[in-house]
Amino acid sequence: MSSQPALNDQRVWFLDDTAFVDVKPGMRRRVIPGNDMMLCFWRIKSGVGPTPYADHPEHEQFGIIVAGHLDFRIDGDERRVLGPGDVYWAPAGCDHGDSLFRGDPERDDEVWIVDMFSPNREEYRPDVVR
Repeated sequence: MSSQPALNDQRVWFLDDTAFVDVKPGMRRRVIPGNDMMLCFWRIKSGVGPTPYADHPEHEQFGIIVAGHLDFRIDGDERRVLGPGDVYWAPAGCDHGDSLFRGDPERDDEVWIVDMFSPNREEYRPDVVR
């Protein structure tokens, strides 16, 4: 169990467009923190990218594509294209990114990705909207 106090006692969150924060042009995210893990729900416009190719040495990351397509690199030079239902895993220290996004016309031409981080990414905490 985490030594940090919980951010709140909320147990359920509903889809709420006003809870997304603009972080870069064409990129919005909603951050939902737990005690030892964090969800980050991304809504990214088609055509955004490329993103940096980098790692986060202290955070493990899973991601699932909900809508649209993610064209990216993970742990090497080979490009991968993931679509709805596909999952990626970036263990701590694993380079990933160089991402390009192809949106879903039924989702306002956005790519929807849900990332899970462990432990929490402290730099994302200011984006938490209750």
